[in-house]
Amino acid sequence: MDVTQAANITFAGIAVFGAVLTGLGILALRRAPSPRMALVASGFGLITLQGIVVGVGLFEGGWSLATLLLLSAVLEAALLLVLFIATLVR
Repeated sequence: MDVTQAANITFAGIAVFGAVLTGLGILALRRAPSPRMALVASGFGLITLQGIVVGVGLFEGGWSLATLLLLSAVLEAALLLVLFIATLVR
């Protein structure tokens, strides 16, 4: 198996896992509406977005690795910020 193919499969798996977690977060938000649950669900949405964006970037092959790394780092930083804010919300 080629490394590029393994990376595509990995990021597709991350996107699917993030989508499942986002769906569960939205169901939990509907059951117990709170700002903290909304932030956690949006954090899972960011994981889904990262899997899709980086997976498409790898699959298309037109983006440089530096661009993919920058996009991934920005999305990870946004995820950390959202989850940190979720810990501060009462």
